[in-house]
Amino acid sequence: MKAVLLAAGLLLAAPALAQAPQASQGQSPMMLYGVTAGPAGVTFRAPMSACRQRGDFTIAVLEREPQALVLLAPRRQGACMPAGVGHLDLTYALTDLGLKPGDSFVLGNPLTPEP
Repeated sequence: MKAVLLAAGLLLAAPALAQAPQASQGQSPMMLYGVTAGPAGVTFRAPMSACRQRGDFTIAVLEREPQALVLLAPRRQGACMPAGVGHLDLTYALTDLGLKPGDSFVLGNPLTPEP
């Protein structure tokens, strides 16, 4: 059910995505396999890459009404090239994102099926 609501939110937020902060100048937002939101925080499932720590990534949060737009990006352009098979789960507390329990948000990253 959460996945359906997230997909519907992405469709409704398409105009906002056009104004989303980019990962880097001229670079498209990085693809994600999925995102899970819960009371403890938000976990982004990213493809395995050379970047394997939270410090290798940055979060952009564009506060909009009625929902914030959240985008995960590599800290340095070209540093997080795909490396091997698998995934990396990156978890951020709600406070890291400027969100409170019960707040909804729109994901600015495109989703792709996990191989």
